[in-house]
Amino acid sequence: MFNYLYFMYEEATLINLGTWLTMGNLDMKYGLLLDSLSLSVMVPVGMVTLCVLFYAMEYMAHDPNRNRFYMMLSVFAMFMTMLVVSENYLMMFMGWEFVGVVSYLLMSFWNTRVTAMKSALSAMLLNRMGDTFFVMCLGTLMMNFNALDFETMELMAPHMNTNLLNFMAVMLLVAATAKSAQLGLHAWLLSAMEGPTPVSSLLHAATMVCSGVFVLVRSWYMLEYTPSMLMVMLWLGGLTTMVSGLMAVVTNDMKRVMALSTMSQLSMMMLAMGVSSYELAMYHLYCHAFFKALLFMSAGSMMHSVMSETQDMRKYGGLMDYLPYSYTTMLMASLSLMAMPGLTGYYSKDMMMESLYGSYTMTGYMMYYMATTSATLTAMYSLRVMYLTFYNNPNNNKYTYGLVHENVNMAMPMFMLTMYSMFMGYARDNVTFHMAMGMPYTNSLMETEYTLTSLYKLLPLMLGLSLSMLLVYMYEYTYKMMKSPMYNYLNQRMYFDQLLNNLVMRPTLVLGGYLNHYVDNGLLKVLGSTGMYKLLNYMPVLLMFNLMMMFM
Repeated sequence: MFNYLYFMYEEATLINLGTWLTMGNLDMKYGLLLDSLSLSVMVPVGMVTLCVLFYAMEYMAHDPNRNRFYMMLSVFAMFMTMLVVSENYLMMFMGWEFVGVVSYLLMSFWNTRVTAMKSALSAMLLNRMGDTFFVMCLGTLMMNFNALDFETMELMAPHMNTNLLNFMAVMLLVAATAKSAQLGLHAWLLSAMEGPTPVSSLLHAATMVCSGVFVLVRSWYMLEYTPSMLMVMLWLGGLTTMVSGLMAVVTNDMKRVMALSTMSQLSMMMLAMGVSSYELAMYHLYCHAFFKALLFMSAGSMMHSVMSETQDMRKYGGLMDYLPYSYTTMLMASLSLMAMPGLTGYYSKDMMMESLYGSYTMTGYMMYYMATTSATLTAMYSLRVMYLTFYNNPNNNKYTYGLVHENVNMAMPMFMLTMYSMFMGYARDNVTFHMAMGMPYTNSLMETEYTLTSLYKLLPLMLGLSLSMLLVYMYEYTYKMMKSPMYNYLNQRMYFDQLLNNLVMRPTLVLGGYLNHYVDNGLLKVLGSTGMYKLLNYMPVLLMFNLMMMFM
């Protein structure tokens, strides 16, 4: 065993590229940290980016600005790499910030569409909120730790004030909530589906939205000493995964269902981090990237081949015979997402859910049942997408179906991702062993594996299969239109956008207007430049007037 560990353990490599700023004993460097965590994340980032670029070459072939699109995708990949392999929080923040900017440019690529511009702006502004908290965290680090690199932080964290660590963990959690679209700051992710499908596949499935989770895992030494924050992460993850599942079951926009699915899987990673199983969270990020990117690509392939290019699933149906290849890839990705045994998703997702129960705490039990509910909903909406697009009766005109065709050039990258979605899980123990090298070792993995009864291991699978089959039966034999208030409530995304607009945006704009009127153009003008200018101008006149009055 010792020899195995000796040969498997890899020393982290730190490459110093230069110094950005030295101020007293604060040393900010440009550095690359190549350790088990960053290299493990680089695998899905690199592979998915490559596949998406090949896919986009065909998908965007007829777009007049396609070169600009390819260039922006490449720039995105560069900054995502910078975020992942950075050696300190400053470099990570630079990558984080540029990833946000490039995502804005990619979402608003079709800038003649008002909805695309609005959604890109929405994403930018909500992410800016998270970025603000990230900057506050950086400032706190510089003030109290006099360092920004992960190594120093890891060594100093156990000796720091718990309140300070809590404060910084809150900052990072809000930043991750904005970037990884957790409940509260999730509104941008759904509207971001207005962008081209390669953008959705790369940004909103594989790389950008995962960066929030990655930052939290990078900061594990901070979270391990703030158990209250781990509890907050557990509850945030549990609520998000439930809510996103419920919304996805009644959503009719194909890409939005997949976006909600991404939100749900990211909150599963939050749940795993909440019970200190960081290596499981990262392994799910690793696997999720492949099958979620493939889902988006299959949806894009389907939309691209239908003349109207609509995202509404109810406009499709019966495409199984027309698009057999897209059907196969989408089926594999959906089954992997549903955590069917033998496919990639099963090896990462089920282990996370079992570790919740394996924590043997009250919150752990509650979160296990929440995650099981979410996994059941995942199976239901995945099968619903498959049913409405491929199995259902055709819902479009004959002319449109006459033009439906498979695209050979899109098939190659989709085939690669299909292979990963099917067979990636077989290397789980090897990958998680590598990831766990630099992280706290929790016994939960071992305990979960050997102490949990078969019922709790198989419950998500049994519920998911039985209820999704029931859903297909209902659609096929007992379907009728229902207009329940609950359906409307969830279909309208719980009216969250309206609440955000009416309770937050409008009062803030009104306050901004008042401040502009009374402070910027009022008080500051009187006491500031305009007032001083007038005072200096009229001072001689007033002086002359006073002198005249004195001598009269």
